[in-house]
Amino acid sequence: MPELPEVETVRATLEHQILNFKIIDVKVLCPRIVSGDIDSFRNKLIGKKICKLQRYGKYLIFVFDDCSMISHLRMEGKYFLKDQNDEIIKHEHVIFYFDNGLTLRYHDTRKFGIMRIVNKTDFNEIMKEPELKKLGPEANHPIDVDLFYQKIHKLHKPIKEILLDQTIICGLGNIYVDEVLFLSRINPVSSASLITKYEASLILKNSEEVLGLAVKAGGTTIRSYTSSLGVTGRFQLNLNVHTKVDEPCPNCNTLIKKTRVGGRGTYYCPNCQKIHPLIIGITGSISTGKSTISNKLIELGYQVIDTDKIANELTKDRKILENIKDLFGSEYINNNELDRKKLGQLIFKNIEERNKLNNFLHPLIKERTIKEIRNSDNHLIFIDVPLLFESKFNELCNYNICVSTSLSNQIERLMKRDHINKEEALIKINSQMNLKEKEKLSDFIIDNSQDLCYTYTQLQNIISKLEGE
Repeated sequence: MPELPEVETVRATLEHQILNFKIIDVKVLCPRIVSGDIDSFRNKLIGKKICKLQRYGKYLIFVFDDCSMISHLRMEGKYFLKDQNDEIIKHEHVIFYFDNGLTLRYHDTRKFGIMRIVNKTDFNEIMKEPELKKLGPEANHPIDVDLFYQKIHKLHKPIKEILLDQTIICGLGNIYVDEVLFLSRINPVSSASLITKYEASLILKNSEEVLGLAVKAGGTTIRSYTSSLGVTGRFQLNLNVHTKVDEPCPNCNTLIKKTRVGGRGTYYCPNCQKIHPLIIGITGSISTGKSTISNKLIELGYQVIDTDKIANELTKDRKILENIKDLFGSEYINNNELDRKKLGQLIFKNIEERNKLNNFLHPLIKERTIKEIRNSDNHLIFIDVPLLFESKFNELCNYNICVSTSLSNQIERLMKRDHINKEEALIKINSQMNLKEKEKLSDFIIDNSQDLCYTYTQLQNIISKLEGE
C-alpha cells in the first residue's frame, strides 16, 4: 500500500502536473468512494480551480478556491492523468474532467479509498477535521521523545502494531516500520511496554531518516503499490529486510526471517533483532550497598553489567588515557596508568572537573553497555550504575532499583572502606544526587540498613515481580 513517501511523491507529482487546472465535470462511478451526497460532491467541485496540493501522513489534500478535498488512497488507490477521450477502464471509480481536455482518474482495485469535501482551505483548519485531528505527529519530522515514550511505554502490544497505529505516530506503514525496527535493532514482536526511552529515541531518529531518504527516492515500488504518474520509486533498492526473507542480513549475514505481526507480513533479522530483554538499573548513593546487591544477583545466575568495571577497562586504553591527559594534565597519569586516587580527589571537590570527566566517559560507557545488552541472550539484565539518573542511563532501563540506607551508615561504611575522615566522606556523598531524589525516581527501593537477610528478602521479592513480567 502507499505509505507516506509514496503519498508525498504523488502529491509533488500532481502539484507539478495539475496545479491551476479547472474542473468542468466530475463522474463518480463508485459511490462508496465518496463520503456524503454525490450530487453535492460534484456541484461543489465543478468550476473550481486546483490551487494547492498538501499532505498529512497518508492523506492527500486538494485545495480549491473555497473548499478542499481530503483523499486517502488506502490499500491500492492511485491517480492517473489521462486524455478525456481515453477509454474508462476497470477500477477507475472517480474521474475529474479539466477544461484543457485532460482528466484525473482515481483507480482503486479494492475500492477502499475515500474522498470527502470540507468547506475549508486553511491547512490548520483542515487539520481539525475528524480523520486528521486524531492523527499523531508525522514520523518524518522531529518528535518529542518524552511524549512519544509516554504514549507507548504502558501499551502491551507488539511494537510493530504500535508504530502502525497512525494515532500514535503518523506516516509509517508496513514497509518502513520493518526498516525502522531493523535499524533500531528492535524485534517487531517486542512489547511496546518494554521499549526503553533510549530505544524510543532510536525509533524516532530512524523513522525520520528512513522516510526522508524514501521521499528523496520517490518512495518504494513493490507489489501492490506502483507508480501511477510516471514516477517510479527507487527506495526498494535500499531495503534492508522488507521482502528479503532467506537473504543474508546486511549486518551479520544471518538469514532474514518472515513472520506475521498484527496480520501483517513482517521481516526481521533474528540475530540483530533479538527478543527484548527486561533491563533493570541498579543505583544508590556511594556506600549504600549497590555492590552487595549486584554480587547477590551474580550469585543467583543473573547478568549484571558493572559500569564501574567498564570505566576501569576503558581508562586502561592508551588513546583514552591521552584524552584524559589533555583534559586534566599529565600529573594524573603515572607509568601509563590513571592515578585514580588523585583524579578522584579532584573531581569529588570540583563540580566543573567532575562534569568534564563525566561528559567524556559516560558516552563511551553507555556505548559499551548497549553493546553488551545487544550481545546478551538473557531475559533479565541488570545494570549497576552509580550515576544512573545523573548520566541518563535510566533511559536504557525498563525499571530502576535504588539501594538505600541511612546517612550514618553511609558515612561509617565510606570512612572504613576508603580510610578517610567524616568530612571527606561527606564531600564524596554530597557530590552525587541526593539519595531521597533517587528513591523518588526509582521503581523499587531496597532498604540496606539492617542485616543481609532482610536486604536479600527484599531483592528476592523484586526478582519475583520482574520474572512475572
